[in-house]
Amino acid sequence: MTPEHQVVTVLGVPLDLGVSKLGVDMGPTAIRYAGIFEALAYAGLNFVDAGDLDVARNFALDHLPPREREKAKLDEIIRVSELLAQRVGNARRRGELPIVLGGDHSTAIGAIAGVASTCERLGVLWIDAHPDANTPETSPSGNIHGMPLAVSLGRGIAELVQCGGFAPKVRPEDVCIVGARDIDPGEAAFLHQMGVRLFTTYDIQNMGLHPVMDQALEAVSRRTDAVYVSFDTDAIEGAVAPGTGIVTRGGLSYREISYIMQYIGQNLEFAAMDVIEINPLLDVRNQTAELAVELLMAALGVRYTDYERRYLAANRPVEH
Repeated sequence: MTPEHQVVTVLGVPLDLGVSKLGVDMGPTAIRYAGIFEALAYAGLNFVDAGDLDVARNFALDHLPPREREKAKLDEIIRVSELLAQRVGNARRRGELPIVLGGDHSTAIGAIAGVASTCERLGVLWIDAHPDANTPETSPSGNIHGMPLAVSLGRGIAELVQCGGFAPKVRPEDVCIVGARDIDPGEAAFLHQMGVRLFTTYDIQNMGLHPVMDQALEAVSRRTDAVYVSFDTDAIEGAVAPGTGIVTRGGLSYREISYIMQYIGQNLEFAAMDVIEINPLLDVRNQTAELAVELLMAALGVRYTDYERRYLAANRPVEH
């Protein structure tokens, strides 16, 4: 839900150093090509394209020996996280609404730090097939995109935990995960120990989507003065959103994810949002990025149909 006259600031983070598969660094471009700015303009929202952060890419480090390569990746994620925290924090202090386009989910480390620096108490709504609450000790892969929620809660790699110069960024009782279905044993134990609220896809089927979202928004907003929404496209069923890094069966249907975003758009004035893990190399005719634009608009409180998307695409100015 976007307050009237608030400027929406769109910032791309082409970060792929936290994953094993190549391609998510092209996510911001795919979302731009899918028509995010045409949609914002069509809705009458004020917006600015803040461009992309300058990020080293995975393939650029291939020449390094494995140990040096892993250190270089971590160093770059730390640098990008600090820079992103500054950019998001500054946008918030100007009264803008940051929308962060990923990139892999380690992007959320800096974005959450930036929002947390501008408020007294932050809530985090995490829409994802994975809780991303691993630490280096519990992670089966060692990939940092599986760690950002744990980092934001104050656990994990020290330099990332201290992003922005303070920790933790969020209290466990102010976090809610929605749509999880692929949870590692170590992070399950961590979440239970911390007391983080979690609604799996089974819970959604068992309880119903409306009660889940009602409780989720209450959990992240009741005690807080700002809420960050993190949206990983792998929460969606793979047949609906194939262009994402980790596709597992049993994801949220189109109706379910549409309802979730519409519910957010009608009931939550969030402080910032990310759209994460779109991989054009795995997509089909950019349909995942197009869906992401539709869902983002719903979260902003705007009805944006497939007909409108196709109309805008057909009337897009030709670039010379």
